[in-house]
Amino acid sequence: MLADMEELSEPPSPPQSPKPDLISRFGKILEIILAGIASSLVVPILFAVCGIGGLAILESAWYLVPFLLIEATLTLLIIWGILRLNGETFKDLAWSWVLWKQEALIGLAFLPLLFVTTFVVGLSFRLFFPTYVTEINPLLNLIQTRSELLLFLISSVLVGGFKEEIQRAFVLVRFGSHLGGMRIGLILWGLFFAYGHMMQGVDNAAGAGALGLIFGILYMWRRNLVAPIVAHAAYDVTTLIIYWSFLRSF
Repeated sequence: MLADMEELSEPPSPPQSPKPDLISRFGKILEIILAGIASSLVVPILFAVCGIGGLAILESAWYLVPFLLIEATLTLLIIWGILRLNGETFKDLAWSWVLWKQEALIGLAFLPLLFVTTFVVGLSFRLFFPTYVTEINPLLNLIQTRSELLLFLISSVLVGGFKEEIQRAFVLVRFGSHLGGMRIGLILWGLFFAYGHMMQGVDNAAGAGALGLIFGILYMWRRNLVAPIVAHAAYDVTTLIIYWSFLRSF
């Protein structure tokens, strides 16, 4: 009787959510691959059909920026489609305008850390890996006129800020729910993010990877997309303005 009363006095344990099985994990991996590289494979084919080869894209801001914008648009459409198929929306990636001013200020507050990180990575390569130092960033070298600067500023906000951070959030959420946790996703996606910047040189790719980790940590901390979007866009825009105003003549 006493044992029965003790059992009744204990609160019922919350239901355990089932662990993701192999099929669901494979499905999430496929979703990450689609969101990560599908548009990067399709858009070059579209440009090639229009008679614009890969090298030509990298030699002109008027080809490169439209390429990046189309690739970003397709990526976001793919992510939207995947979310819709799963009964989700961008709100499930922490897209929220609640306290957006506060989140934007937090994103801006990260700017000094981002530039310090870039400086430390660059200095480390100059001291320890001088053969991998890139004296001139090939992308920045494409900016020769104010019109080309404007193109890159637009790309910084839409591609760097919105597309890359929504993409990163999508990957981290998938890892968090099905693939071992957000921390693993942060590291693996950080490596992939760095590899995606290899065309700018090994040192710049390493810097991009380090910044990607910071953006991911900011997202995991705030659970809100506004802060990393603002931080990323503000960093890219500030870098372009500094380059145009002070460094392009060197």
